[in-house]
Amino acid sequence: MLDSLTPAQQITVTLNKVPAREDARQTIERLMRQAPEIKSALKRTQEHRGRVTITRSRGKRPWTMRHRRTRVAVADAGATWTMPYLPALRRDIESVAEFLTIRPA
Repeated sequence: MLDSLTPAQQITVTLNKVPAREDARQTIERLMRQAPEIKSALKRTQEHRGRVTITRSRGKRPWTMRHRRTRVAVADAGATWTMPYLPALRRDIESVAEFLTIRPA
């Protein structure tokens, strides 16, 4: 399937089953973060955290109270996203191909 795709072609990816291995789940979430709508949501939350970050004095030095990041890309069974296919992502996609269904968008 990946041989028939061209670079920058839009593909729709569906997660069939959540992997038991933590590294496979992280790879899938990294692929999900390639989707434009997830990228923009992550950027919005990053900008929001920058606005609401509190800086206090600790030992007469500025101390930033940082917030944890928002998990926008969550690998749940049935999750579907559209992303551009890039040849640099081929090995990541092949490593978790048993959990994914890939088709042209």
